[in-house]
Amino acid sequence: MRSDKNQPIPIINKMKTYCLFFLLLFSLFFMTGCWNQLEVNETAEAEGMVFDLDGDQPSFSVQLAKPLTKDQSGSAAAEPLNITQTAQTYTEAARKLLLSLPRLPIWAHAGVVIFGNDLVSRDLSPAIDFIARNRNVRKSALVFVSKGATGRECLDAEVPLESHSSAALKRLIRVEEQQLGIYMPKTLDQFLEDLATPGVEPGAPQIIVQEVGGKKLLRLDGTAVFKDRKMVGSLDERESRGYRFLSPKWINGGLIIIQSPLDNSPSSNKFIAIELTRSQAIVSPQIEGNQLKKMMIHVEAEGNFYEQTFEGNMLTLENINKLNEMSNEKIKEEISAVIMKAQLLDSDIFGWGRSIYRRNPALWQQVEKDWPAIFPGVQTEITVNFQLRRTYLLDKSFEFKE
Repeated sequence: MRSDKNQPIPIINKMKTYCLFFLLLFSLFFMTGCWNQLEVNETAEAEGMVFDLDGDQPSFSVQLAKPLTKDQSGSAAAEPLNITQTAQTYTEAARKLLLSLPRLPIWAHAGVVIFGNDLVSRDLSPAIDFIARNRNVRKSALVFVSKGATGRECLDAEVPLESHSSAALKRLIRVEEQQLGIYMPKTLDQFLEDLATPGVEPGAPQIIVQEVGGKKLLRLDGTAVFKDRKMVGSLDERESRGYRFLSPKWINGGLIIIQSPLDNSPSSNKFIAIELTRSQAIVSPQIEGNQLKKMMIHVEAEGNFYEQTFEGNMLTLENINKLNEMSNEKIKEEISAVIMKAQLLDSDIFGWGRSIYRRNPALWQQVEKDWPAIFPGVQTEITVNFQLRRTYLLDKSFEFKE
């Protein structure tokens, strides 16, 4: 029998061998190493981060979710762990936390960033440099400013029905915006953009620590107004609603309370609740020649008849027209109130300067340096078009049997 040992390998087999070799070599370029791999049981989940000042030194706090023990069920909620460290920089303070932590915090999980009252009153730039430069800080995190308390005190406070105050803040402002429509959530990315963009200043919701029944609870209270990297004032509830109405995006949810059009005397206790379903503001500068004449503000809004505190049929065609007119005036008053406050604080939180730049870059180049002096005197023209759409389960007011 003839042996095949000395027979040449077919050409097709050689090609297959070469192809397999180059395929393996090529795949090495797409294979990632595991030099920075972390085991889950060696990490801790960060819920929120806080930037404070301790005297003149940066103070950094973090709220961590404690891992469940073997004795706890999967649905159990462990108490959060709040840790604070002070150092020469925020980076050093954050890393000094590891002197007392056996696990590495996963910073990217933190969905809330709180700026302390002392920090925002002086200068935000050290904290902002740390945040903007750090790839481990989630830019979609929500921003809050503590009012009358340190950020650490806000971490230590409670939010009903929730175990972690940081995570609860995200739910709190989302629910509030949909149901009441007073405060707008502000992401860290939006906040940084407003700080870095000429012609607009940032605003962010404030939180306070309120003692109720012997417990310290967190509560939304006001909107912080910034200028040149520090807080210069705040908006109350009425002004905060006006600030939300000026949003260029469609906003959903909210509540409008107006007096009865049949009895609108100052002492009247007859009120009507109207649920805001959606609203949008269109703001454009009116420019004539090479001068800014005024800011034109037009708001389109819709809502539903939700409640009345008195007897009588309000859902006639005549009364519905009156309700639309009164809602227009209510929205206009709240917008006027926030414009007056922002101009008093000399802070363009509406981004009117940015609107001028988009409309007429050449004009903005002329007024940019003087915009802080020009903004407080800018005139406005406000128009609102509100329409009632639905009345829910009743198309007439409820009637009582005599």
